[in-house]
Amino acid sequence: MNELTYSQKKYLFAIYRIGQNGEEIKSSEVAKFVGVSKASTASMMVKLCESGYIMKEHYGQIRLTESGVKEANSIFTSCTIIRNFLEKILGLDEKTADEDSVKIVINASEKTINHFAGYLMKR
Repeated sequence: MNELTYSQKKYLFAIYRIGQNGEEIKSSEVAKFVGVSKASTASMMVKLCESGYIMKEHYGQIRLTESGVKEANSIFTSCTIIRNFLEKILGLDEKTADEDSVKIVINASEKTINHFAGYLMKR
């Protein structure tokens, strides 16, 4: 599979976060979480299905595939690393650190995230 685009990361992260508590994942919830129209979400769901990251029946629940879970978990783990950095090193409040960590991870390269992790492990 190819490297995920910014948009794919954003949607996979949303699906992962919404479904963490065993919640049913619907396109409308993903659209709300990401902050885009239902039409944009529907279009991305098709792309994610074709790429093998999710399974979705027409008007049905969205489920991450094994590769989707792997990618989404990687994004989530990276967010946790960055959030800890923003809170513990930079002193940001929890809400700001959580929101900004997602923005950073979705836009940052894997190399940058690995450097963050390495820095924090040395401390």
